[in-house]
Amino acid sequence: MERRQFLKGMVATPVVHTVSPNIVLAANSKTNESLILNQKRFNAALAQNPELIGFKGTETDMGPQKLIIEGKLPADLKGDFYRNGPGRHQRSGERYLHLFEGDGMINQFSIARGEIHHHAKFVRTNKFIKEEKAGKFLFSGPDSKLKDSLAIPSPDSISTANTNILPVNGELWALWEAGSPTAIDKNTLKTKGLINVGNKTPHASALKGLPFSAHPKVEADGTIWNFGYAQSGHVVLYQLNSHGQLLNVGMVNTGFKGGMLHDFLITQHHIVLLLPSLKRDRTIEGEFSSIQFNAQQPMDVFVISKQSLKTVKRYELDPGFVFHFGNAWADKQGNIHFDASLYPNGEVLQHMTLTMQGNTDAPLSPAQTVLFTLYKNGKVQKQSIDGISEFPRVYSHITGKRNSRLFTLSSVQSDVWSDSVRRIDLNTEKQDIYTYGKDYLVEEHMLVNQGNKEQGGYLLGTALHIPSRRTCLNILRADDVSAGPICRAWLPHTMPLGFHGNFLPA
Repeated sequence: MERRQFLKGMVATPVVHTVSPNIVLAANSKTNESLILNQKRFNAALAQNPELIGFKGTETDMGPQKLIIEGKLPADLKGDFYRNGPGRHQRSGERYLHLFEGDGMINQFSIARGEIHHHAKFVRTNKFIKEEKAGKFLFSGPDSKLKDSLAIPSPDSISTANTNILPVNGELWALWEAGSPTAIDKNTLKTKGLINVGNKTPHASALKGLPFSAHPKVEADGTIWNFGYAQSGHVVLYQLNSHGQLLNVGMVNTGFKGGMLHDFLITQHHIVLLLPSLKRDRTIEGEFSSIQFNAQQPMDVFVISKQSLKTVKRYELDPGFVFHFGNAWADKQGNIHFDASLYPNGEVLQHMTLTMQGNTDAPLSPAQTVLFTLYKNGKVQKQSIDGISEFPRVYSHITGKRNSRLFTLSSVQSDVWSDSVRRIDLNTEKQDIYTYGKDYLVEEHMLVNQGNKEQGGYLLGTALHIPSRRTCLNILRADDVSAGPICRAWLPHTMPLGFHGNFLPA
């Protein structure tokens, strides 16, 4: 009962620390000049720099439509590829200041009978419905302040549901960072409503509105693990079964108040939380803008027992920042191994703001794949792999177990976005890479493999062709990445650049 009451009390935490400061600042604003200026600035930049087209956003749902296919569609590839990302960045002459603020749009590519069909819909969140009806922004965002922002009683009231999509028990969960998942019909993409992860448990409604991250980890048996970070430094830990029913929930007080904890890891027996070298500077307006890199702050690692949800060990790593991890696993001696797309600093956070303003010359120190080992005796080892690295993926059935292959995006020619996809052999460091070229903005590629081996299958990912302003779905063989797409399906228009996705086999 005490833990349940404590969790219930945390519902207010994201509101007090994440939302309330924005409301105070918005109330003191006299106009929405910064958003109006940002719209004009971006439009002017887009006219000169066509590579910004992926960041413009869209105003309407898309499709359904049958896509034009180049190459040969594999006969054994059947199912639905879903992607999520911020699709709406501007309304009524105003434009958001940060990439993370846009309204979520779910894209579905249905692969069946030798054809690929696409359609996309905005997630009808409370925020989206009200702003769509009003024809303008009504709520302040983390960085974008409105003159007369409507009250924000809970994080769920301003959910953007814009970061990831997770198939659960016959439906989809649209995920963001600060609150509850949103249920989506997997066929029609119709929004069904918010998910209460405590439903039909002793927690009842006590977990409503708690942060539920956009990077859950799913084990081979369908067990779902996730976390939720609150600005107080507390991290909620969730265990759900394959039907999305809550099995266990707990809390760890990490003391971390850096404002950004995006991803985590699991092994067979542990949860691994890596706290980046971030601090808040409250003299800077805006939640994302106030997050600053601290070069003197080591990254802190919490190793937590899956069974007890208690911290069993802690480690310190050199200063750095991580958005995404691929996988973690433990050897027979109890040492934990994991990879990270590691940034040397926090420039990437400001880069997203500057890109939304149309600045394509924003400085960026890119991430690199780094392999870490946390030894049972407390020592730490790290090994860097050449090349720019982001959006790492592994075969899904390997999650939490030893992997020898890692797939990531990379950049060889482009300074704006990723332009390549690669497979890394973690035993030899040999890389198999395909570069789309500077004319493409390449999004996360994910593995589709229905077997139980760490080989074979396909890589699916979207890319935006800048000259024609069209998005294509690309299918590559995972065992021969450098051969490039064996099949490509074209949309007749631009799909806004997004973040993450998943594949649901037929």
